[in-house]
Amino acid sequence: MAILYFYWNRHEPLDMHAIFATVFMVVYVLIYLFLNPPYFSPNRHIDTLLIILPLVSYGAILFPEINATIPVQGTKGFGWLGLVVTVVVLVGFKWFF
Repeated sequence: MAILYFYWNRHEPLDMHAIFATVFMVVYVLIYLFLNPPYFSPNRHIDTLLIILPLVSYGAILFPEINATIPVQGTKGFGWLGLVVTVVVLVGFKWFF
């Protein structure tokens, strides 16, 4: 997703939200992969949520113009909210389970 974003916007100035979100996602993926217990819970829907929600949130930060009903800053804000909430949930599962 990052490669697609940076390719499409190669002639525009760099967006700091995109750079920070990309770094944030790299850290998230490293936490998800290397601190992974055998199972988070018997419910596998939690694992799916911890994969899908950050991807959708990351996409909202990189491509906020897709959402035509909310201003760009609002879409980016909801994207950041989704990323931060997912990281808090992931770290909570890692420490308490």
